[in-house]
Amino acid sequence: MPSLGTAAVAAQSLEQRALRFSMWVSIGFAVVAIVWGLLEGSQVILLDAVYTPLSLLLTWGSMLVAKVVSKGPSRLFPFGRDALIPLFVIAQAFVLFGTLGYAILEAIRVIRSGGAEVSGWSLLAYGLLSTAVCLVAWWVLRRMANGQSLVEAEAAGWFAAGGSSVVIVAGGAFVLMVEGTPAAGLAPFADSVLVMVSGVALMAVPFGLMRRSIHELQNPVPNPAVQQQVREVVESVRQQEGLPEPILRIGRMGATITIELGFVLEPGTGDVACEDRVRRAVREGLAELPYELWVVVEFSYDRALVE
Repeated sequence: MPSLGTAAVAAQSLEQRALRFSMWVSIGFAVVAIVWGLLEGSQVILLDAVYTPLSLLLTWGSMLVAKVVSKGPSRLFPFGRDALIPLFVIAQAFVLFGTLGYAILEAIRVIRSGGAEVSGWSLLAYGLLSTAVCLVAWWVLRRMANGQSLVEAEAAGWFAAGGSSVVIVAGGAFVLMVEGTPAAGLAPFADSVLVMVSGVALMAVPFGLMRRSIHELQNPVPNPAVQQQVREVVESVRQQEGLPEPILRIGRMGATITIELGFVLEPGTGDVACEDRVRRAVREGLAELPYELWVVVEFSYDRALVE
């Protein structure tokens, strides 16, 4: 069974607060984007108006997944359900791919039909407001992430939205610059071009989320700092118990870190009480990590059985 220390409990609570923060910011921003986009008839603002509620829906889904995973192992799922986290992030990536692809195709349709007029001042003002909101949300979520995949995915989404907003600022400035010039005929196409540029640029976000989540599904080693901490604690416990160098495996999936310690002993040595002491000491030594700990300790006389 996994060990849930005070740091892991605090990390789960922080994760829920971060996701709620993202959700409420999304709600407020979605209202502004929808009203602004409809009043101005701007495709690129309406893309934000669609993208933001979609992000809100995915945030709500992230909160549900986090709650399910936090319940830990059950009779039906004896090893927990941490794989739901990277699987849900992959689902998020597919939804974002579909949304952005549709927006790009719609922008191409509008360009083929002759473009659409849009106010340069409106684009500029909306872009500046959107950039400020997105970057503040990204900064707050990055500070709250603490290695939590769902919160990191939220932060990545806001950062990407901020990049898209900078493109809107540039587009608004372009429309204002070409007014009254020979290039004014390009202005009706600016909004749709912005959608295409933003859509292509934002594709990097779901691609990155998918790549990281597929990597996480393979139960890879955690970051070097966590690995070093685990190795230091294991070495300290090994010396205290006078045990040989163990065969050590460390993996992370979602909010759980699995630590397997295989000790090859001389025949007739080692006992269950020693196994329990090692397991307990490792858990206590790593209690400050913001993860659930699944610690497996094996004593064997045959190296082939623990390698």
